[in-house]
Amino acid sequence: MTALEIKKRIEKDFDINIKTISRKRNFTYPRAIFFKLCREFTEMGTQDLADILNLKCHATVLNAINNTFYDAMYEIKYKNYYDKLKRELGNEPCIERENAELRVKVAELEEILSFYRKRAEEYGLFR
Repeated sequence: MTALEIKKRIEKDFDINIKTISRKRNFTYPRAIFFKLCREFTEMGTQDLADILNLKCHATVLNAINNTFYDAMYEIKYKNYYDKLKRELGNEPCIERENAELRVKVAELEEILSFYRKRAEEYGLFR
């Protein structure tokens, strides 16, 4: 996924324009998540990320990654969002996908169990 795709996704999910120059949390925390995810999943440097958002220098990006990001992780809304998006970008199984896979496995095991119960009744093992 590219930095622009990550940016669009965060802007859509938080219903903000990430380029907005503001120090309010509802702008700075998603911006910090954007920087962190871009550093983890793209080859872009801090100055490249600053250029995407029309920032003056890379120091803003570094401050967001090293300080603001960790402040955001104390708020459950942002932590859950970051974890979910990181799993999706890293192709790690997300909870919803794991639950669906486990439901299928449970159904398969119940079929196998019912088969063996019928066989056991035929042979009279449980009388």
